[in-house]
Amino acid sequence: YWIPYYYAAKLSFLLWCMLPQTKGAKYLYENFLKDFLKQNESKIDEALKGAKSTADKVAAEAKKATDDVAAKVSENVKKSDDDKKEE
Repeated sequence: YWIPYYYAAKLSFLLWCMLPQTKGAKYLYENFLKDFLKQNESKIDEALKGAKSTADKVAAEAKKATDDVAAKVSENVKKSDDDKKEE
């Protein structure tokens, strides 16, 4: 679908938010986000803890997989070198 003047409205909104003269971001934060964030602070903290835990597990698995691949590549290179020496 096409919404008339979508990009013009989006640009206007972003400029309103970013320009220091309009203080649009401050207005949005103080009137909408501040109360929401305070009410949901514990839920947000729990979600961040869960995300950190998941990211740590993924990083550990990626490191293990990388180490395994490096060991196999090193082993194959060594075998290849040994085979060439035997010829």
